[in-house]
Parts: sequence; C-alpha cells; structure tokens
Amino acid sequence: MRRTLFLILILVFIVSIPIVARSLAEVDLGLSGIYHTRNVEGFQPFFTGMGNGENWTVGIHLNARFSLINLSFMAMVPNSMSGGAQELNLLSSLSIDIPLVTDLLYFSLGGGLTTDFVFSDEESETLILGRPMGEVTFKNVFLDSAIHFKYGLDLLIGSAKIGLFYLIDTRSSLGLLGETGGWSRLFSSAGNNKLGLKLELALF
Repeated sequence: MRRTLFLILILVFIVSIPIVARSLAEVDLGLSGIYHTRNVEGFQPFFTGMGNGENWTVGIHLNARFSLINLSFMAMVPNSMSGGAQELNLLSSLSIDIPLVTDLLYFSLGGGLTTDFVFSDEESETLILGRPMGEVTFKNVFLDSAIHFKYGLDLLIGSAKIGLFYLIDTRSSLGLLGETGGWSRLFSSAGNNKLGLKLELALF
C-alpha cells in the first residue's frame, strides 16, 4: 500500500513538471469568509440560512504546496454556542490541483480531518471532539476527527490566489472506517457543510 502511494506521488510529480509554469513549491497565508451550517441535510436547504449572521465566520489559512499537492490548515474563528461556550473548528486538508488553464485557473480536489474545540466561559475544561482536553491524545484526534471532502476553484493573479471552496463533513472518521458501516458513513453528510471565498498571498 505504501509503495503504491509512493509511486502515485512520483507519477503526479513527473506529469506535473511540463504543465506547471508556477514555482515548484510555495507557502501561502490567507483569509476567507465562510458560510456554514449545522445539522442541515440536502443541497437546497443549505442556502436557506444565508441571511443569518450566525452562520457566517472568518477562516485563517496556512497552505503549503509542492508541485500540484497541497497541505493546508484552516482555523475558523470561534462561534457562540448555547451556554456561552465558543466552538473553534480546525481543518487539515490534503488536495491535488488540476490545471484548467495552466498558471491561471485550477480545480482542487481533496479531503482531510475536521477537529472541533469547545471553550467555555466557565472554569470547565476545554473539550476536544466532545471530550475533556486532558483525556485526548494525538492518536484520538487523528482517528476520531470527522473526515471531510473539499472541492475548490482557484484563480491565480501574480502572487495572490482568489478561490471558492465547498467542504462537506462526513459522518465517518479514520477510526470508524474499520468498523461495520464505517465506509457507508464516509459518503453520508453530517450536515455541517461549508462554502467559502478565500484570498491567499504567497509568503515565499
């Protein structure tokens, strides 16, 4: 399995050399405006809450690209919850850029993990994935964070990138894939989808 994945990455790198005019590697920092829902299923109902300001937030991005492969991290500014608590979502994604117009327009396709943090105004401990922070290990975060799929369209303008992305949180996690029904949950939306418009600038 590892050998096959390694060969695929090498093949993507070799194929991308003649079609990619931009730099081989890049690190970007950016901001995005994000519309998001909670427990809303279906494409049409997704847009019904756009007039509600509580469904909008800001995301802060850090993206590293090598050839056509992107590794990105996005933190969504905390949202208020019942009881005065604040929820922060951290999304880590791995995606591939597919050139539509070389060095100008790219379609991105990938996925990753969504990790939820809840901070309370009271003295109660911070929760990670619904559990007290002291009880959560890195392995728990890796295996129990919800898997998401991410689709995007990026327009390159010099060192800047303007993009539109759509992200779907699934009902599955890496830990659930080995259990009965885990793979079917992978293609079932949790209703926590996100639509965002981003602006990223290349740092180097």
